[in-house]
Amino acid sequence: MDATDLDTFVDALIDDLTPVAAREEDRPLFHLLDAPRRGVDDEAVVAVLAAAVTLRNLADHVIASAVVAAERAGIPARRHLRSGADLLTNIGVAPGAAYRAVRVGRAAHRLSALTRAQRLGGVGIEFADAVGKGVSHIEARVALTDDERTEVVTTLMIQSTPSGVDKKARGIAIAKAATSSPEEGAVPVAENADLNDMSVVHTEDGRVAATLDLDALTGEELLAALDPLTRPIPLPDGSPDPRPAGRRRADAFGQILRTYLSNSQRPMSGGVLPHVTLIRPATQGVDTLGFGGPITAATAELIACDSTLTTVTVDHSGAPLDVGRSERLFTPAIRKGLAVRDGGCAHPGCGRPVSWCDAHHITPWEHGGTTSLDNGVLLCRLHHTAIHHGGWQVYLGSDRHPWFIPPHDPTGPEPAHLRSHARRTMTDLPTAA
Repeated sequence: MDATDLDTFVDALIDDLTPVAAREEDRPLFHLLDAPRRGVDDEAVVAVLAAAVTLRNLADHVIASAVVAAERAGIPARRHLRSGADLLTNIGVAPGAAYRAVRVGRAAHRLSALTRAQRLGGVGIEFADAVGKGVSHIEARVALTDDERTEVVTTLMIQSTPSGVDKKARGIAIAKAATSSPEEGAVPVAENADLNDMSVVHTEDGRVAATLDLDALTGEELLAALDPLTRPIPLPDGSPDPRPAGRRRADAFGQILRTYLSNSQRPMSGGVLPHVTLIRPATQGVDTLGFGGPITAATAELIACDSTLTTVTVDHSGAPLDVGRSERLFTPAIRKGLAVRDGGCAHPGCGRPVSWCDAHHITPWEHGGTTSLDNGVLLCRLHHTAIHHGGWQVYLGSDRHPWFIPPHDPTGPEPAHLRSHARRTMTDLPTAA
């Protein structure tokens, strides 16, 4: 079988899936899938489903094998591409799937039992990739003989899901590392920074999911950085912080990132200091982030308050029209004035230090608000988000300090306004402490 035979099979399958009129006794695949008869076609539909899964597994194996064959033949280089993954993306494969196919193809010669199962169509490429990653994870921590590797592959293949493979591989690695006798002078697994790994992926709903595997020292540094930032923050009425530990930890990690981005000594990325870039269409359209994609208007306003942001206005074709105005950002002098007045996050009951805070425009810049002391307030990211997303409101009172209005039903009575964190007295007289 060669490419011509595959093309013939693909053409026949396309023809069978094309909507056409047909007699009841001569129903093509299209009619079976488009209008299955209850009870009558049950077995036929399940059979098609099973055969299609096998076909998909075989097709993925062919892709993985073919792309590695292309690399061995030097085809990507002759087409001015870096790797087989680039070759796949050039013919329409999503980048993530392309890199996965290359990983599986390159590992095939080392994982013979897995490859045999793939050739029979019994293993999907996601599962095969998980097994390959699991073996690599173990081999990075302890040397495996050919027999031991075969045994490991067999053990991993009986797991039911890719996540199960990953969990089992980590367990095997821990067990083998504990029983092995490392050579004198060798770095223990727990302290080996060469094994550090981090994956960052965009999820289907636009969020970012990350996993970390760190050596003991780097992990300790991470925990030390997170520890003071994860303490519970009581609500303005004194009730406990409703955020679970995981949410507080994630908020703390975000604060570490913002502190890093606001440091002028950080390394450059693309010739400029790394920062968040907000891309705004000049006419009607959706705001987008440089890495993260489309966001809501409320989130765009939230990040537009931060000085670690560059706003780029683009036309309908994406060409930049305006890269922002420095006057929009709170200057160091104004931030110093806000720091003296607010003493940290101004939200009632918070008081997080100045270094953790964003400078927020009370009246948004895009709505005519000025960048001034009287139109600014310091807010930690938690309470900054509460203003933009949580229904809280803030205004400058007659005492020239921020006052806050809790979320409420617009049709109902307005709740009592709350003084800023820095206003501890029971009076709003201008001369009060």
